[in-house]
Amino acid sequence: MEREHLPGGSGGVWRVREAGGETRVHRPTGPWTPAVHALLAHLEAQGLDGVPHVHGIDADGREILDYLPGSTLDPELDGVSDAALGSAVSWLRRYHDAVRSFTPGALEWRQGVQGLDPGQVVCHNDPGLYNWVIVDGAFAGMIDWDRAGPGDPLDDLAFLCWSGVPLLREIPPADAARRLALAAETYGGVTPRQLLAAVERRMALISERWRAGIERGDPGTLALRDAGIMERHHRRVAEFSRRRGQIMAALPSGGTHRNEQEAP
Repeated sequence: MEREHLPGGSGGVWRVREAGGETRVHRPTGPWTPAVHALLAHLEAQGLDGVPHVHGIDADGREILDYLPGSTLDPELDGVSDAALGSAVSWLRRYHDAVRSFTPGALEWRQGVQGLDPGQVVCHNDPGLYNWVIVDGAFAGMIDWDRAGPGDPLDDLAFLCWSGVPLLREIPPADAARRLALAAETYGGVTPRQLLAAVERRMALISERWRAGIERGDPGTLALRDAGIMERHHRRVAEFSRRRGQIMAALPSGGTHRNEQEAP
């Protein structure tokens, strides 16, 4: 077998080309892994596209998943077209529709043992641009499911917009407002202003979960802290709070323009 280590914020993964020619991803596991595997099996049974299939556990205790071919992007530097943003939002809506029937009771997720409160679904919880699979500029799937767990589906959409619009770095307020409106219209059932408010709330929730993860000694959370990702996130949130009023003022009063635009 050919093995290649792919670094990442939580320790990275191994891309393995097996003897039969198939390419798989081997990832570290934790107490949350059985819940995540149950979730992925449910999504596969529901016919959701863009989700890796689980092939079990290897001899080193790592989970084995399909390798979804494509590339990932750096939200600090990269951007995607309106079409790719719309496709990612549309996929997220399909995911939330598919996962509503997944009601297994209290399970151990990465955030601890949790059940579903009224109105919650099992969210991906980390649908940032760095977890999108991109093929020829188009959205093709979502990876890194180990932070999945119960939550408000609007929080998932807000997280996606944070790096997909992007809101985490400065772009012209009119562009941010237009793409935020595109996301709200594509997902449905939420206004652009509600979505903008949800982004601010979701970013605060990240900090709360990180603090809890550090208290638990979660290795992935500690790796994010040690890599400086937390400090950079807090700085980005403060910068966003200063821009928020400009974006709000630029939000359209009517519908979203769906013509293709260049990525910011």
